[in-house]
Amino acid sequence: MDYDPEVPKQLARMEGRVIELHFQQLELSLYMIISADGLDIREVFEGKADATISGTPLALAMMNIQSSTSSLLSGDVVIEGDTELAAQFQTFLKAIEVDWEEPLSKITGDVLAHQFGNLVRDVSGWVRETTKTTAINASEYVREEQNILPSKFEVNKFKAGVDDLRLSVERLEAKVQRLMAAKLNLENDSKRK
Repeated sequence: MDYDPEVPKQLARMEGRVIELHFQQLELSLYMIISADGLDIREVFEGKADATISGTPLALAMMNIQSSTSSLLSGDVVIEGDTELAAQFQTFLKAIEVDWEEPLSKITGDVLAHQFGNLVRDVSGWVRETTKTTAINASEYVREEQNILPSKFEVNKFKAGVDDLRLSVERLEAKVQRLMAAKLNLENDSKRK
Protein backbone atom coordinates (compact mmCIF):
# COMPACT_ATOMS: atom_id res chain seq x y z
CA MET A 1 0.00 0.00 0.00
CA ASP A 2 1.18 3.49 -0.83
CA TYR A 3 0.01 6.09 1.66
CA ASP A 4 0.99 9.16 3.57
CA PRO A 5 3.14 9.07 6.75
CA GLU A 6 0.13 9.70 8.99
CA VAL A 7 -1.41 6.33 8.12
CA PRO A 8 0.78 4.21 10.47
CA LYS A 9 -0.21 6.54 13.33
CA GLN A 10 -3.88 6.13 12.39
CA LEU A 11 -3.48 2.34 12.30
CA ALA A 12 -1.79 2.37 15.71
CA ARG A 13 -4.75 4.28 17.21
CA MET A 14 -7.19 1.70 15.80
CA GLU A 15 -5.07 -1.43 16.33
CA GLY A 16 -7.01 -4.49 17.50
CA ARG A 17 -10.36 -2.99 16.57
CA VAL A 18 -12.84 -4.54 14.12
CA ILE A 19 -15.04 -2.69 11.66
CA GLU A 20 -17.85 -4.34 9.75
CA LEU A 21 -18.75 -2.96 6.33
CA HIS A 22 -22.27 -4.20 5.60
CA PHE A 23 -23.41 -3.96 1.97
CA GLN A 24 -27.19 -3.88 2.36
CA GLN A 25 -28.41 -4.86 -1.09
CA LEU A 26 -25.93 -7.72 -1.32
CA GLU A 27 -26.55 -8.81 2.28
CA LEU A 28 -22.78 -9.12 2.50
CA SER A 29 -20.44 -8.08 5.29
CA LEU A 30 -16.70 -7.60 5.18
CA TYR A 31 -14.84 -7.43 8.48
CA MET A 32 -11.79 -5.18 8.70
CA ILE A 33 -9.49 -6.34 11.48
CA ILE A 34 -7.00 -3.54 12.06
CA SER A 35 -3.39 -4.22 12.98
CA ALA A 36 -0.23 -2.10 12.93
CA ASP A 37 0.63 -3.72 9.58
CA GLY A 38 -2.65 -2.91 7.87
CA LEU A 39 -6.06 -4.49 7.39
CA ASP A 40 -7.02 -8.13 7.51
CA ILE A 41 -10.23 -8.35 5.46
CA ARG A 42 -12.48 -11.31 6.24
CA GLU A 43 -15.91 -12.46 5.21
CA VAL A 44 -16.52 -14.19 8.54
CA PHE A 45 -15.68 -12.93 12.02
CA GLU A 46 -16.42 -14.64 15.30
CA GLY A 47 -17.50 -11.95 17.70
CA LYS A 48 -18.99 -8.50 17.50
CA ALA A 49 -17.49 -5.67 15.49
CA ASP A 50 -16.57 -2.47 17.34
CA ALA A 51 -18.29 -0.41 14.66
CA THR A 52 -20.64 -1.31 11.82
CA ILE A 53 -20.98 0.86 8.74
CA SER A 54 -24.04 -0.14 6.68
CA GLY A 55 -25.32 1.06 3.35
CA THR A 56 -25.83 0.16 -0.25
CA PRO A 57 -22.60 -0.50 -2.15
CA LEU A 58 -23.03 2.81 -3.95
CA ALA A 59 -23.71 4.75 -0.73
CA LEU A 60 -20.62 3.25 0.92
CA ALA A 61 -18.50 4.10 -2.11
CA MET A 62 -19.88 7.65 -2.20
CA MET A 63 -19.16 8.07 1.50
CA ASN A 64 -15.45 7.87 0.70
CA ILE A 65 -15.80 10.38 -2.15
CA GLN A 66 -18.07 13.00 -0.62
CA SER A 67 -18.36 14.31 2.88
CA SER A 68 -19.39 11.54 5.24
CA THR A 69 -21.79 13.97 6.90
CA SER A 70 -23.98 14.24 3.80
CA SER A 71 -24.18 10.43 3.49
CA LEU A 72 -25.06 10.09 7.16
CA LEU A 73 -27.63 12.89 7.17
CA SER A 74 -29.35 11.50 4.09
CA GLY A 75 -29.70 8.14 5.84
CA ASP A 76 -27.93 6.28 3.02
CA VAL A 77 -25.22 5.16 5.46
CA VAL A 78 -25.83 4.05 9.04
CA ILE A 79 -23.11 3.71 11.67
CA GLU A 80 -23.64 1.58 14.75
CA GLY A 81 -21.27 1.09 17.65
CA ASP A 82 -18.16 3.22 18.08
CA THR A 83 -18.81 6.22 15.80
CA GLU A 84 -15.42 7.78 16.58
CA LEU A 85 -13.72 4.59 15.37
CA ALA A 86 -15.84 4.67 12.21
CA ALA A 87 -14.77 8.29 11.57
CA GLN A 88 -11.11 7.38 12.12
CA PHE A 89 -11.51 4.45 9.72
CA GLN A 90 -13.00 6.70 7.04
CA THR A 91 -10.09 9.14 7.43
CA PHE A 92 -7.72 6.19 7.08
CA LEU A 93 -9.47 5.00 3.89
CA LYS A 94 -9.25 8.46 2.33
CA ALA A 95 -5.48 8.50 2.95
CA ILE A 96 -4.79 5.28 1.06
CA GLU A 97 -5.58 3.76 -2.29
CA VAL A 98 -7.43 0.51 -1.65
CA ASP A 99 -8.13 -2.01 -4.40
CA TRP A 100 -11.50 -3.23 -3.16
CA GLU A 101 -12.01 -5.39 -6.23
CA GLU A 102 -9.47 -8.00 -5.09
CA PRO A 103 -11.05 -8.95 -1.73
CA LEU A 104 -14.55 -8.52 -3.15
CA SER A 105 -13.74 -10.83 -6.07
CA LYS A 106 -12.99 -13.65 -3.64
CA ILE A 107 -16.54 -13.37 -2.35
CA THR A 108 -18.59 -12.33 -5.38
CA GLY A 109 -16.43 -13.47 -8.26
CA ASP A 110 -14.26 -11.49 -10.65
CA VAL A 111 -17.00 -10.27 -12.98
CA LEU A 112 -19.25 -8.76 -10.29
CA ALA A 113 -16.28 -7.28 -8.40
CA HIS A 114 -14.94 -5.71 -11.61
CA GLN A 115 -18.37 -4.30 -12.48
CA PHE A 116 -18.67 -2.87 -8.98
CA GLY A 117 -15.19 -1.34 -9.30
CA ASN A 118 -16.12 0.23 -12.64
CA LEU A 119 -19.33 1.61 -11.14
CA VAL A 120 -17.46 3.17 -8.22
CA ARG A 121 -14.83 4.70 -10.54
CA ASP A 122 -17.50 6.04 -12.92
CA VAL A 123 -19.59 7.50 -10.11
CA SER A 124 -16.58 9.02 -8.33
CA GLY A 125 -15.43 10.61 -11.61
CA TRP A 126 -18.91 11.95 -12.23
CA VAL A 127 -19.13 13.36 -8.68
CA ARG A 128 -15.73 15.07 -9.01
CA GLU A 129 -16.66 16.57 -12.40
CA THR A 130 -20.11 17.63 -11.23
CA THR A 131 -18.68 19.24 -8.09
CA LYS A 132 -16.04 21.07 -10.12
CA THR A 133 -18.56 22.24 -12.75
CA THR A 134 -21.04 23.35 -10.09
CA ALA A 135 -18.35 25.37 -8.30
CA ILE A 136 -17.31 27.06 -11.55
CA ASN A 137 -20.93 27.79 -12.53
CA ALA A 138 -21.74 29.17 -9.08
CA SER A 139 -18.66 31.38 -9.16
CA GLU A 140 -19.53 32.70 -12.63
CA TYR A 141 -23.16 33.26 -11.62
CA VAL A 142 -22.23 35.24 -8.52
CA ARG A 143 -19.59 37.23 -10.39
CA GLU A 144 -21.27 37.80 -13.76
CA GLU A 145 -25.02 37.56 -13.23
CA GLN A 146 -25.37 39.02 -9.77
CA ASN A 147 -22.36 41.34 -9.92
CA ILE A 148 -21.64 40.48 -6.30
CA LEU A 149 -18.01 39.49 -6.78
CA PRO A 150 -15.51 41.40 -8.88
CA SER A 151 -13.63 39.72 -11.71
CA LYS A 152 -9.90 38.99 -11.39
CA PHE A 153 -9.21 41.95 -13.70
CA GLU A 154 -11.22 44.27 -11.43
CA VAL A 155 -9.45 42.96 -8.32
CA ASN A 156 -6.02 43.41 -9.91
CA LYS A 157 -6.94 46.92 -11.10
CA PHE A 158 -8.12 47.81 -7.58
CA LYS A 159 -4.92 46.43 -6.02
CA ALA A 160 -2.81 48.43 -8.50
CA GLY A 161 -4.81 51.55 -7.62
CA VAL A 162 -4.24 50.96 -3.90
CA ASP A 163 -0.50 50.52 -4.52
CA ASP A 164 -0.39 53.76 -6.55
CA LEU A 165 -2.30 55.62 -3.83
CA ARG A 166 0.04 54.30 -1.12
CA LEU A 167 3.09 55.44 -3.13
CA SER A 168 1.51 58.87 -3.65
CA VAL A 169 0.78 59.20 0.07
CA GLU A 170 4.37 58.21 0.91
CA ARG A 171 5.72 60.80 -1.56
CA LEU A 172 3.39 63.47 -0.15
CA GLU A 173 4.45 62.60 3.40
CA ALA A 174 8.13 62.90 2.42
CA LYS A 175 7.46 66.26 0.72
CA VAL A 176 5.59 67.57 3.79
CA GLN A 177 8.48 66.50 6.03
CA ARG A 178 10.99 68.26 3.75
CA LEU A 179 8.87 71.43 3.75
CA MET A 180 8.52 71.33 7.56
CA ALA A 181 12.27 70.83 7.93
CA ALA A 182 12.92 73.74 5.53
CA LYS A 183 10.49 75.96 7.47
CA LEU A 184 12.15 75.00 10.75
CA ASN A 185 15.57 75.85 9.25
CA LEU A 186 14.28 79.25 8.05
CA GLU A 187 12.85 80.01 11.50
CA ASN A 188 16.13 79.02 13.16
CA ASP A 189 18.10 81.15 10.69
CA SER A 190 15.83 84.18 11.26
CA LYS A 191 16.20 83.84 15.07
CA ARG A 192 20.01 83.82 14.78
CA LYS A 193 20.03 87.07 12.84
